[in-house]
Amino acid sequence: MNSKLEKRLLAIVFIFAMAMGAGPGLYLINPSEEASPTQMLFAGLPVIYVWGLMWYTVQMAVIIRAYTKHWKSEQDD
Repeated sequence: MNSKLEKRLLAIVFIFAMAMGAGPGLYLINPSEEASPTQMLFAGLPVIYVWGLMWYTVQMAVIIRAYTKHWKSEQDD
């Protein structure tokens, strides 16, 4: 993959993950007030908490990829 294209894609994915994790993305999964307690949990954790963790994992993956492939100084070569 072209290095410049990958850098742009990583930036777009990171910004998207920021918006979905703690922003408007919460409205997609936020259970209603009338929801049963089982609908508010996923694997024993609150759905909103799992949603945020998932997007933070995406952000961390983007950071690790950018660090290992693109954030090298000329002295590292």
